Amino acid sequence: MKHLRFSTARQVIEAFPNLDGEFSGYDLDLEPFAFIDALLAQGGARKAMAFCAFLLPRREAVQWLSLALRQRHQPPNAAETSLLRLVEDWLKKPIEFTRRAALDAGMDDPDKGAFAWAALAAGWSGGSLSPNPEHPVPPPPHLTGHAVNVGLTLLVAGLPLAKQVDGMEDLVGDAVALLRRGGS
Repeated sequence: MKHLRFSTARQVIEAFPNLDGEFSGYDLDLEPFAFIDALLAQGGARKAMAFCAFLLPRREAVQWLSLALRQRHQPPNAAETSLLRLVEDWLKKPIEFTRRAALDAGMDDPDKGAFAWAALAAGWSGGSLSPNPEHPVPPPPHLTGHAVNVGLTLLVAGLPLAKQVDGMEDLVGDAVALLRRGGS
């Protein structure tokens, strides 16, 4: 098992204060895998999916969403394919040029579907939000996890209602597998 950057769920919540109200009432002193299991056991697949989006390191979180988009049953249209290609370019070569290309494409996408959110997740993983290199504006640390969670939520929303919980549970299983093997 790969060493996690957080030893308890509480540490994840403290690192991303925007999650604070999302998990009130849960035992935050559990280690992350036990916390995910507890969420799933209590019917909290959506919460477990959101937690994983922040638990994973940024690059691996984007990879998780990218893989989920590749595995969906409906083939992507041309615009979605282009967005996914930019995300995968950044995953292969996480440099400023590929990050900025993904960010710009995600911002420019008029539909803001799951593929655009994947591009935004890559774009918000580091660097600057400002196009002006003389005035860098680092993205807040929570933006990548937020974008991954939104992208996954939109992906699951495209499933028939009866399959959405199973879809979220499958995605959580994929995230746990990614965490256990250490990404890529």
